[in-house]
Formats: sequence, structure tokens, C-alpha cells
Amino acid sequence: MIPNIRNLIASDIDQIEPVLMAAYSEPNSFKSELRRYLILQPDGWLVAESDNTLVGMVGAVDYGAFAYIGMMAVDPAFQRQGIGRRLIGHLLGWLDGRGCPLMLLDATEMGAKLYTKLGFIEDEPTLVFEQLDYPKSLCSYKCVSQLCAAELSELTIFDAQIFGAERQAVFATFLAEIPKRAFLARNVAGQITGYLFAQASTLGPWAASTPEVAEALLATALNLSFSDKLQVFVPGFNKAATSLLMRYGFSKKRVQHHLRRGDSASPGQRFMLYGLASLSIG
Repeated sequence: MIPNIRNLIASDIDQIEPVLMAAYSEPNSFKSELRRYLILQPDGWLVAESDNTLVGMVGAVDYGAFAYIGMMAVDPAFQRQGIGRRLIGHLLGWLDGRGCPLMLLDATEMGAKLYTKLGFIEDEPTLVFEQLDYPKSLCSYKCVSQLCAAELSELTIFDAQIFGAERQAVFATFLAEIPKRAFLARNVAGQITGYLFAQASTLGPWAASTPEVAEALLATALNLSFSDKLQVFVPGFNKAATSLLMRYGFSKKRVQHHLRRGDSASPGQRFMLYGLASLSIG
């Protein structure tokens, strides 16, 4: 079987979601996530189609300085037929054609074997933390306030040196979706020192200039309600994040391989990143 590879469109979401849920053994919906990704990079998400049935997907957001690859999935009934390799091959060709200098991704043990054959090399791991029964923090910090739209440009400048690229569009989509769950920290001089977006089941994107600021943001976010499984995707470079999360009842559930393909090292200051937006867009 040689599937057709084409761009994901909005009307595909209902059909591709069961593929993702089966491939990742994940019961929660992917629909809002997929809609967000199509907003961020409409031409960056691919599906494999066979006999009018979607059997796999992959995609990326091109941030300019680098692209972040994610959502690699093949229907379990169609795995081990080379579909994943075809999908990633098409995606890498598209990114190469755009002149993308660096590509990053987070992979499972099985996925990492495929990516290393395609020129990806190991960087620091990405750690996945979970908290199933979390207490309300009941803490209030004067340095933390809700983020408003007028602060997005300033936040983007602060974040770019940490993330390694400009991602105002990412912040804008999250702020539109969860306006009361986005927090900003400032010092006494009024300068931004950190931020945290508290998704329904994920803390991130989340960055802070110091562990103390990161804790103030975390304690503020934990006053909210979450789904039954709260998770954080932590760059391995950030040792302070591991210590902080464990003090708040999180435990490390698994390790993802953080891989890169390109001539340069991972940009930014990942030791100040406490939580990724997702494993698909960084």
C-alpha cells in the first residue's frame, strides 16, 4: 500500500482524531489541539490517506530560527508498512525547501530509532511529569497577574531569548482560548520575569528567569481546576524544574528523546523553560 500524502485540512480533524487516540493510547480529545496547530501553520501538517481513509499524520510549526516537529502517528492497523517514514520524509522535504536551518522534536524510544536514521542527533531529554492528586496551593503572589492582550508583544520579546524564536502567534492562540488561565510575573521595576499558561491538563508554555519566579507562577496556577491528569513537559537542561515539580507532588512518568537535525545546536536558554506548550510545537 502506497498512501497519498497531502495537507491536513479542518474537515479532516474528525477522521484523524481516532488515529491519534489509537496510536498514542490517549482517551482525551485532540480536536482543539489540531485546530490550534492549523491556525499556527496551515501548510505544515500532513496526513497519509489510503482508499479515502486517513491512516497517519505528522506536522511542524516553522518558527524561522527552527521548526518543531510533532504529531507523528500511524493507525496501529497500518504500522510497519513504511507510512511513518513516508510522512516524515515529505515533511523534511518541505522544511528543507523552506530553508529551515534546524529541526527539533521529542520522540519515544521507538520513534527515535527512525529519526536517527534520518540525520537527527540526540540532545538533552525531555522529561514528562504528572500529578494525579494535587492540592490547591491557596497562595497569592503580588508579582503575578493575569496576562492581557496588550502585553503580548512585550511577552514575546522576553520569551524569544529563552525559546530561541519568536512565537507571539502561539501566545495569542492560548490567550484567546484560556484568557483567565494565563499568568505573567514582573519584578519591582515592572520588567517581565516569567509567564505560565495553564491548559486544562498541561502546564505550559511556562518560563521563568529564576526558580523563585517559576514557583510563584506554579503556585498561582494550582489554584485553578484541572482534568484528572496534570502534566508538564520539561527540558532536561532545567534541573531546577525537576526539583520544583517534585516538591509540589509531581512525579516523572517517562522520558522523551529530544532530537535535532541541522547545523546548529538547540537555540535559546532551555534551562529557563519550565514547561513546553506541547510535545508537538515546543
